[in-house]
Amino acid sequence: MNNSVRWSMFAASLVVLCAPVIASSFVGDSTGVDSTRVVEMPPMVISASRWQERSSTVSRQILRMDVRDVQQRNPGTMADLVESSGEVFMQRSQMGGGSPRLRGFAANSVLLVVDGVRLNNAIYRSGNLQNLIQLDANALSSTEVLFGPGSVQYGSDAMGGVLVFTTKDPLLSPSGFFAHTSSLARYASATTERTLSAEASFSWENVATYTSVTASMFGDVRSGRTMPSAAPTFGLRTFEVKRIDGRDSVVPTSDPHLQSPSGYSQVNVLQKVLWKIDDVWSLTYGGHLSTSTDIPRYDRLVELRNGRPRSAEWYYGPQFWTLQSLTAKATSLGSVVNDVVATASFQWYEESRHNRNLGNDWLRHQEERVAITNLNIDGRSRLQPSSSIDRDLYYGVEVSYQDISSVASQENIVSGLRTPAATRYPDGGSTYTTYAAYSQLRWGFGSDVTVAVGLRGTAVSLQSAITDSSVFSLPFSTITMTNGAVTGSLGATWIVSDLITVHGNVANGFRAPNVDDVAKVFESAGGQLVVPNPGLGPVTVTTAELGVEVRPIVGLALTSSVYRSWLTNAIEVRPFTFNGRDSIVFDGVPSAVVAPQNFGTGRIAGLSCGVDYRAYPWRVMVTATYVTGRDETNDFPLEKVTPSFGRFHIGWFPFDIVDVSLDVRWSAAWTMDMISPIDEAVMGIQYPNGGLPSWTVADLRTSIDISSSWTIQAAVENIFDLHYRSAQSGISAPGRNVVLAVRFRS
Repeated sequence: MNNSVRWSMFAASLVVLCAPVIASSFVGDSTGVDSTRVVEMPPMVISASRWQERSSTVSRQILRMDVRDVQQRNPGTMADLVESSGEVFMQRSQMGGGSPRLRGFAANSVLLVVDGVRLNNAIYRSGNLQNLIQLDANALSSTEVLFGPGSVQYGSDAMGGVLVFTTKDPLLSPSGFFAHTSSLARYASATTERTLSAEASFSWENVATYTSVTASMFGDVRSGRTMPSAAPTFGLRTFEVKRIDGRDSVVPTSDPHLQSPSGYSQVNVLQKVLWKIDDVWSLTYGGHLSTSTDIPRYDRLVELRNGRPRSAEWYYGPQFWTLQSLTAKATSLGSVVNDVVATASFQWYEESRHNRNLGNDWLRHQEERVAITNLNIDGRSRLQPSSSIDRDLYYGVEVSYQDISSVASQENIVSGLRTPAATRYPDGGSTYTTYAAYSQLRWGFGSDVTVAVGLRGTAVSLQSAITDSSVFSLPFSTITMTNGAVTGSLGATWIVSDLITVHGNVANGFRAPNVDDVAKVFESAGGQLVVPNPGLGPVTVTTAELGVEVRPIVGLALTSSVYRSWLTNAIEVRPFTFNGRDSIVFDGVPSAVVAPQNFGTGRIAGLSCGVDYRAYPWRVMVTATYVTGRDETNDFPLEKVTPSFGRFHIGWFPFDIVDVSLDVRWSAAWTMDMISPIDEAVMGIQYPNGGLPSWTVADLRTSIDISSSWTIQAAVENIFDLHYRSAQSGISAPGRNVVLAVRFRS
């Protein structure tokens, strides 16, 4: 498609989507609002200390999104919401997924937290995860991204950063019973998505409830038809495997842009109940539930062996997750301990993998279950409560116990016979226990300078038992590991003037190897076989960051943060020997033996910049992120480092009832000098030979309130229908996507 056609389509889309705005401009400003006003509110954040505080006193780079962002961007999944910020890079191996990358870290080195409870569990892998989609964006009150190590506040895994999700809370009614309901119906063409979401709040003087239910059905994702010149045929789905007359047959597809199979369905339920006991104490119950249908692992389904598909079937089974929590909160408790929040929680998590090689009648099933019991107690003492200057002491403890079970079998799809198979994790079960305590002091020197210093001690123990070594002769039957770390942070903010604010911090993070790191029994991919390494040690990172915010005129903010990270004992998958052999025949495939190892030292450096201009009725935002990193011991690129990426956004909201925005997202090319040896192994399969080309996509959105109860939204995403794929992803992004949504509120 030539450029003139692209811009013609863009102009047509602009006219169609802006029609409500053009029409409303003839009506005039019925609100009587000064059109020169600046729409700007000082943000409050909780991710830096686990307590609400002004962002201007935080010495870290933090991204915050609220309910308005969710409604304006209208995401299909939580991964879509986080990616739409333009400040977090998202990797996908299949449509039903989304693994965020922060400052060169990903997966189990990035921590997910919801309502104060950590989601990361002992089987979060170092590869790519799909757990982010377990959360429902429609039920969120806010999303915060804390960039860089957050181990002082949150413990292990918070190395690249922390994603803190806060769901909507029940609200008390001071004047008797009050009820509120809202609903959403959404359709997206590129995935034939159909989503229905509803929420209801009921409030009394001392009791309130909040309920949210969302159901989504996603069809196979259709990629863009405008192919990049650097890879004109890559990513096309030219074949599929079908079972014909009891045999696997490779047949051509009718539409190479339809990435099939990739669709799935999902249901999310959230229930909260608030009880105000008295003026000091309150109790909140929170119940989360998320479940899905089978999720096809698309990147494995297009993998070839000797020119033919390697797999006839490869899918994740229904993913089930529930979180049950009870939170006791006390405010203005006493003169020494002012505020306390204690949360006891229980999580149950199930995931499974199911795969069958082409021409093989045996379907392998691997199922994992994790039970997590957790207790968090956090306190705050205001050291000088009569002063207007923030001088607070934060402290807390955390205890977590996880029980992991792993079972496996293989099923003959012809006869129905089932026999035992190798489990993914030790078949005798595993336990993972964590104890931690932390303290952080924030001290204001006048109203211009704030210093924060924190310390955390963490102890971790892991035990696994292997009871069946019939598949392989393992040199051990138990795996025992004990790790501990003391992590710290030191940061400061300086409000130089009304125009300039400077922040700086040094923090270190710690990640103890979990069950997936230490005890994964066998997993093959790309001709490689991952084997256990009981000698694996912890990884630490120290990051130094310096940032500045400049406000040269009213409504304009220019931000920049530069950082450097030093890794010690960093964990990467590297060549290994197992029982003295560097290769093993597994599932009939000669595979090179690899294992997670502490490879030595590494370094990561990066820069992020932003522009935020707000002058009614306009808002303009620009973000750009650059990161680089290498394994300095072996002079390899680090695996999770992303190419440069960013976002341009311009929004126009002349009235309270109308909102129009244009988003342009981009990514630089992912070239060979950035690609790690692990990714080189699947070159030509998941990525074109030589890497992935750069891409730029534009999204246009509009929203109009047709009454006090009804809102209509429309969008055209990927306007130019570009075929593109993000770095390290195994599936191409959706092509041109027409999104229609209707919202109702009472």
